[in-house]
Order: sequence, then C-alpha cells, then structure tokens
Amino acid sequence: MKKMVLALLVMSSLVLASNYKYEITPTIGGVMPEGNLDLDNQLSYGLRFGINIDSIFDQIEFGYERSDGVDYDNSAASTDISRYFVHVIKSYPLKDKLSLYSLIGLGYESIKNEMFNNDDSGFVDYGLGLKYKVTDNFSLRAEVRHAIKFDHGDNNLFYTVGFAIPFGKKAQPMPAPKAAPAPKPAPKPVVVGDDDHDGVNNNMDLCPNTPMGVKVDKKGCELDSDNDGVVDSKDMCPNTPAGVKVNAKGCELDSDNDGVVDSQDLCPNTPVGNVVNSDGCVKVIRLHVTFATNKADISQNYMMQIKKVAKFMSINRNYRVILEGNTDSRGSKKYNLKLSLMRANAVADALEAEGVDASRITAKGLGESNPIATNKTKEGMAQNRRVDARFMK
Repeated sequence: MKKMVLALLVMSSLVLASNYKYEITPTIGGVMPEGNLDLDNQLSYGLRFGINIDSIFDQIEFGYERSDGVDYDNSAASTDISRYFVHVIKSYPLKDKLSLYSLIGLGYESIKNEMFNNDDSGFVDYGLGLKYKVTDNFSLRAEVRHAIKFDHGDNNLFYTVGFAIPFGKKAQPMPAPKAAPAPKPAPKPVVVGDDDHDGVNNNMDLCPNTPMGVKVDKKGCELDSDNDGVVDSKDMCPNTPAGVKVNAKGCELDSDNDGVVDSQDLCPNTPVGNVVNSDGCVKVIRLHVTFATNKADISQNYMMQIKKVAKFMSINRNYRVILEGNTDSRGSKKYNLKLSLMRANAVADALEAEGVDASRITAKGLGESNPIATNKTKEGMAQNRRVDARFMK
C-alpha cells in the first residue's frame, strides 16, 4: 500500500500559473479505504471552487466529493459518503502548459449509515497533482491525495481527474512610475585625425589601416584601377579587361594552364601537356601527305611538309610529336587500322631521316574513324588518306 501511494505521488502534477481570479473544476475519481474500515473501493464525483491568491500559496480551494452506495465488506449493508474540504495549493511550473502542484488541507467526512467504527469525522489531507492547459479556457487535472481521519487515525487514498474552467480576470497592478531620465552629459569635443596618413580623416575613413604611400579613394580605401578586386599595390596585371576573372595577383585566369588566358582561349579545356596555338587549341600541323589507295608510300611532293615538321622539332626540343595515320572508308576496319599505322610509320621514318630522334616520335593508326571530308567522293577519300602531326610537351 505504501509503495502504491509513493508511486502515485511521484506521477502527480500541478496548476498552471494564470491571470484569472476564479476556477471551477468538476471531478470524478476513486477512493481506496484502509482495510480495517470494512469498506469496498469507491467511485466518487465532486466539484471544486478555487480562488487565486497572491501569497506564499497560489490558490485556496473549496471542494465537495460524494460516493453513493458504498458496500460494507462483511455486511449486506451499504452507505453514502459525503466529504467537504478546503485546500491551499502551491504551483511549480514544469513547461509552457504543464505544471506540478502540491496541496494540504482540512475536511469533514459524513457517513449516512455508520457501521464497523465508520463514524462522521474530520480529516487532514495532502497530495500532488498535474495540470495541463489545453486552451486558455480549459485545463485538465490529475490528482492523488492521502487523508488521515481524526477518528481512529483511519486512512483513505483519493485519486481524481477533472477539467478546470477559469473565469474572472485578475485586476492588473498599476505600473510603477517611470523615473525621470538622467540628464545627458555634455558632448565631448570631437578630435578628428588621420591615423594612417592617407589624406582621409578618421571619421570618414572606411579603411583606417591603409599602407603608407598607396593611393586611396575618398573613403580612404586603396584604389583598384581596373576594378578586378585586387588593389593596385598587389595587382601584377593592373590593366585587366573589365569582367574577367583574376587570381590573387590580379592576373587573368588560365584555367587549363595552357598559356592562353580564359578570355582568349577558344579551347578552355585543353588536356595538360598539349602544345596549343594562340587561340589555346591543340597545335596540329596537317601534313596533307596523301596516299594512293592501299598504299603507304610517301610521294616526294610531300617531303617539304615533312621537313617543315622536322625543323619545328629541332627548334622546340622539349616537344614530342604524335603522328596520326588515317584512311578512307573502303576496306574492313581491321585492315584500315593496320594500313593507317603503316602510313604513320612511313612518316616517322621520314622524320628520323631528317634528324628527329625516334624517342620523340609516336606513331598511331586511327583507321577510318577520323575523316576530314566525305568518303562519298573520290576527292573526299583522297583527303582522308593522310597523316597529321600533334605536338606534346
């Protein structure tokens, strides 16, 4: 029994603080009488009337509860029981809408059919409760109380639930008069200087730590003559065109690192290592070494172009060349791959004969996969039977 009482006490909670004056609470619940009273557990119903007060307690509450037709354990008889009580309540807010409350009070129990030492008697009770504010006009209460009767020291445990209805606004206290504002001290004279010696007074200087000697605008900030976001003293490229992206040095970006800045780069994603022309595109010399059908022999008419490539290689000794052989679309793909490689090797041999080291030459056969003209005419097929040179660092 004691363990049950403790558990119920721990789970109970409290009245929410509010600005209303009165509260009425219908309740229903049950009563667990001490065993020696020879009474069954009871259902009860009741009504509370609370008045909010400003003191050590938050509310004083008057209540009435009744249990009808309560059976005696050792008799066929029954009785009605009425209980009248007054409580003082103290609230302890837990959350926005939820509070815990404790109560203590006095009451009187009236027994209609007195038997087995069940007599009318006063009692003292105490307990805990929970109160949850559903809306401003409605709250739920759950409560447990322990009562000790003056007659024989008998005990009852009460548990109830109810809904509380507030009404009657509290009178609001008069606001305390506002103190007259303290007189403002006389303003101190403002001393205007130019701490960074840039010609702009401190009170106007938005960049108060400008390095000595740099030119500034009327706000005291260092000039950025080309408006690229890098001030002149740090700008290694002071005349960058408007609108281009620059690095920390104020120089235009070269995103693919091919030596051609982005605004002039027509091929902005050139793979690393390729030699490019002034437009930033891979440098390719079209040898236009054309071949007869099914042949890989180089005509003397094309030796001047081969010598031109050899001369370029001798001047740019850190470059290497990739020779790409091609065919027209006649014949099988497998055969055309073989024939295109033979043509590339033929040009490689010719370059070696002109003094280009073999380690700087790579020959590839592309077959018919890279035409530069239509394969539907004799003229187009003649252009596709070729070798191109591509340069790498």
